Amino acid sequence: MGTKREDIIDAANRAFYRDGFAEVGIDRVVGEANVALGTLYRHFKTRSEVITAALQRRHGDFLHALEGAGEAGKGADCVLELFDVLEAWSTQQGGNGCFFLRAAADYPADDSIQNAARSHKREYLAVIEQRLLQGRWSKGQAEQLGSTIFVLLEGAVAAAFTLGDGAAVTTARNAAARILGSAKPESG
Repeated sequence: MGTKREDIIDAANRAFYRDGFAEVGIDRVVGEANVALGTLYRHFKTRSEVITAALQRRHGDFLHALEGAGEAGKGADCVLELFDVLEAWSTQQGGNGCFFLRAAADYPADDSIQNAARSHKREYLAVIEQRLLQGRWSKGQAEQLGSTIFVLLEGAVAAAFTLGDGAAVTTARNAAARILGSAKPESG
């Protein structure tokens, strides 16, 4: 069993992702966490702090899923596996789009939320570039291809959510495979 703070973060993560930021009040987070309102305010001064903590939790969980995937693959396989992890993650989490983009869009003037979203995207891109290096692409190739793979992954999430495109991740994975197939590693 987690601490009350962790219970609040987990409840906020679930509720905000499932139902959206505008629809979920602090009272709902308190109810889902099964804590008193005073307990929430002992741990968090503002709604923004609750949202930022939920973003940080999701960030850690998502990167753990990406990094925990079998990195033993060679070449394109170790990069394409990111699409497989994304598809499994989306299925498990409910496919409600990108939590970070939704938060950033709903709170454009909140620096802590904006910073959490940007930090997540930068670290996600770094994981992609690391996989490209692992696959034996040069640093220059990893930077260039990393941006392309990142856009494909992000686009797949957006298409799956906004268009209800259940095949978006597979389509993006196939496009990435073609791109990686034509950009042979220089250092391999």
